Amino acid sequence: MSSPFPEGPLRQAVRHLFNSDLASSQSVLADYLREAPQDPLAHALMGAVAFYHYVSMRIPERETKSIVGVLLGPGIAMPPTMQKDIGSTLRRAQTLAAGRGDPSTVLALCIVEGVNRDGLALVSKHWNASLAHAERAHMLARRLLEREPAAHDAYFVFGSTEYLISRIPAPVRAFVRIPGIAGDKKKAVHHCEIAAASGWYFQEFARRTLVNLYVEEGRLADAVRLIGELAAEFPGNAMLRADRETLSSRLSSARTR
Repeated sequence: MSSPFPEGPLRQAVRHLFNSDLASSQSVLADYLREAPQDPLAHALMGAVAFYHYVSMRIPERETKSIVGVLLGPGIAMPPTMQKDIGSTLRRAQTLAAGRGDPSTVLALCIVEGVNRDGLALVSKHWNASLAHAERAHMLARRLLEREPAAHDAYFVFGSTEYLISRIPAPVRAFVRIPGIAGDKKKAVHHCEIAAASGWYFQEFARRTLVNLYVEEGRLADAVRLIGELAAEFPGNAMLRADRETLSSRLSSARTR
């Protein structure tokens, strides 16, 4: 099944981000927006690129790094001016998306809700508000699939939400209600594998999330294979290389026991 989204600068911007090349990502998006200033997806990606690059550079040292893991850790300080600029960009995307229901616009709104979710959890540590945005992102992902069954980026939203909820302590999890989400890691793996194979803008993020899921599910060899592929594909991302070394060492130790 082919992607409903075209190959082009928006996809390139995401790949630059995953390669830790913020300047190239923002440059590509800025050039695109000069030609298409009314595209809500481009504005949503501009806000997301700034947010996730900043966060990724400040993830504390841990065995393997992931946004989901850090969501449950200490907060990450972000300058108020940066928060304001990112918020303004995301609101611009929402304004441009008003009254439109095409798959690209629904995906843009999904990205906006995802950034708001992670910002409230990572920066502000306001969990209740964050979960409200998680629910909205989940519902938008469902709408995206209804409008366009080939939009497999939606499965990353499903998978990352399942994973996030699974990591919340059981006593707290009982009070979390997102329709269709149970905090099931096997579902998280299944959804992320779909997005990793045939997603578009979220494909690399689904692959990286799968590394953590594979480790937690005892599939260390699969985790090492996947992190190795990502590190080779994105040589500018030092965290991928570090995680490859860490997981390769773990696998070697496990095989010699």
